[in-house]
Amino acid sequence: MLPTLDGFTLELVPHCSSVPREGWSGEHRVRPLSEEGHAQARALVGALGIDVDAIYSSPALRCRQTVSPLADVVGLTVIELAELDEAAGFGEPSEWIDGIFAPVGMAIGGAWSAGRAVRALALMARSHPGGRVVASSHGDVIPVFLSLVAGMYDRPLPAVVDRGGWYQLRFATGTVTLTGHDQAATTAR
Repeated sequence: MLPTLDGFTLELVPHCSSVPREGWSGEHRVRPLSEEGHAQARALVGALGIDVDAIYSSPALRCRQTVSPLADVVGLTVIELAELDEAAGFGEPSEWIDGIFAPVGMAIGGAWSAGRAVRALALMARSHPGGRVVASSHGDVIPVFLSLVAGMYDRPLPAVVDRGGWYQLRFATGTVTLTGHDQAATTAR
């Protein structure tokens, strides 16, 4: 299922600061970035640079808004991938998270979410072999995905980044380098 990942780089961006869930009465999928989040997204353009082959995003508005400033600058269309969306869709059939499996239901959900993210990785790497791709996703997808990749390659997990930061996954023959980039530290350089 996985194509050759050698030379492929994924810049995995958690969506920037969004309007809080509390007090948001609209549909969750269209909850936007806050003003701070929009500023973080604009700052990502300089931090990530413009040498990008493609830009992907969860269908959620806040993820698309996170990478849209970069897409505008480099002249690329943001490609939506359902596999980068939140893990809220897991749970059917319910016997996989209830009943006998209830004690490990959350772990099963995490594995499902990580599997979807790996499918997204395969699609991006196959579409852009040896390329550099930016993708925005969610806080319930990114940690399980990074954990799965770190486990596959027996690598340590990167430092956790704040909103406005990102994770770089740089693949080489038989290995991956996982690096967390905190935007505040990066843009201060």
